[in-house]
Formats: sequence, structure tokens, C-alpha cells
Amino acid sequence: MKKYISPGSWFAFSYPENWHEFQDSEENGFLFYNPDVWSGNFRISAALDASPHFAEEAMHDELCQYANARKVTINNRHFIYSFESFEEEGRHYTSHFWVTGERNMVVYCSFTMDEKGKLEEAEALLSTLQILNPKKPCLHEIIPVRLMEVALINEAYECALKTVKQELKRDFSSSTIETSIELLQKLADKGVKTVKDFEVTGLVLGCFLVDDIDGVEWVTVIDKTREYPALLYTASSTLQLNESRKHIVDPVALVRSCKEKKLKDIYEKLREQ
Repeated sequence: MKKYISPGSWFAFSYPENWHEFQDSEENGFLFYNPDVWSGNFRISAALDASPHFAEEAMHDELCQYANARKVTINNRHFIYSFESFEEEGRHYTSHFWVTGERNMVVYCSFTMDEKGKLEEAEALLSTLQILNPKKPCLHEIIPVRLMEVALINEAYECALKTVKQELKRDFSSSTIETSIELLQKLADKGVKTVKDFEVTGLVLGCFLVDDIDGVEWVTVIDKTREYPALLYTASSTLQLNESRKHIVDPVALVRSCKEKKLKDIYEKLREQ
């Protein structure tokens, strides 16, 4: 099972190795499913309020609002459960809903499946749900890279790609890694602000490394209030994250610490980790 911790450390849960996070059309929601053998869409979101009775009141309102709503317990956690069925393009689906919470935090979960789906699959996810305290963030957690960090990585790469095209009339997306680093170095030598940004340069060098070496992949590191993408060095396709802390490298921090060095030397240092 893989672990997911929401941005800001609001909640956490575990999900199967063959499931992945996907962009959700619903604002502030997180979507997960198996892209190879679809069995249903699991969505989860949370809301925070100043009132210490927020969760109790939200669950009571949910119970009163829907005629088929009822109380259920999954792994000692209480939920308000309801469901609705619908038809889309000739196929029948059912959306199952669960609302739970603690004090001023409410978590909303749903699982939409067709007639072949199994409700137990969603209940297995819910059995791992943890409601966290944002005021007491995780001390040190390493989880599979979230979409939030993927967006940061992609933004940095696109920013560097655009700058190289504008300033040097070159496209490093079709160049070798060595040539790409030389192009970035030229921009750094010219004092181009984008490339001198430690975050952009570190994340782009990280992208090069992931493409260059098997067994290096992006992960998300949560260290108290700091949440950032980092590189996991492993020869295994399975993330044994608790055993791999010494193999975690923050490429942005490395670039910052080696700011006086040439980019090719920094990249070689990344390769040697």
C-alpha cells in the first residue's frame, strides 16, 4: 500500500500500489483510481472550521439531509453513509458517500463504481483514514510524489524550456542532457533571472536525472510545515520509503549549497548520490 498525506497535513490514508492520483474536476478534491483496471473513482476532500463542533454538526446535517443516510463504523471510525444511483451513456453507476470528522475538521469521501464494482474496495481505503492536526504537521514523511509537486516540477521545466527558446533560440527538450546543461549554464552566465532561481534549476536538473538513471524517481517530502519534491535513489520499483531516507536528495537544496559551482558539476554531484 502507498500512503497519501494531503497538502497542509489535514488527512492521510493508504491506497493500493496500482492506484494513482489524478487531476480532479472538483475544486479542493483529490481523485484516485486504478488506471489499468478501473474499478471505481475514489474522491476525498476536507473542510476546516473554527468551531470545535464543526464535525459533529456536519455529520448530523448529513444524516438529516438524505433519506437513505445512516451511521456506519469502519475500523472504529464513525461515518455518515449515503448513496445515489444514476445512468450515463447506457451504463448504471452508483456513487457512495461517507462523511466523517473530528472536532473542527470534516472529511468527505465518495466512491463511484459501475455494476461490477465492489464497495469493499472503498471501505478498505476508508479503514486507513487518519484525520491529522494541521497545527501539528508531520515531522518527517516521504510519500509517492503528489500531483501538487508534479505541477511544481512541470512548471519549472516549462519555464526553463521557454527561457532557453527565448534567449538562445534553442530547444533543449530535443537535446542531450549534456547539451541542455550547457544551454542552462549559458543563461546562468548571462545572469538570466529564471535560470539563476535555485528552485527552477534544481527541479530541472532533477528531471534530467530521472530520465538519465533507472531507479531514480520523484517523491514528496513532508517535513513539518515544509512540503517539497525530492529525488529517491532506489534500485527497486517498490517504494520502501521508511528504509530509504538516506537515499533522499533535495535537488533544490543541493543547487543552493553549490551556487558557486558550474551546473555540470552540480549535476555530476547529483549522479553520485
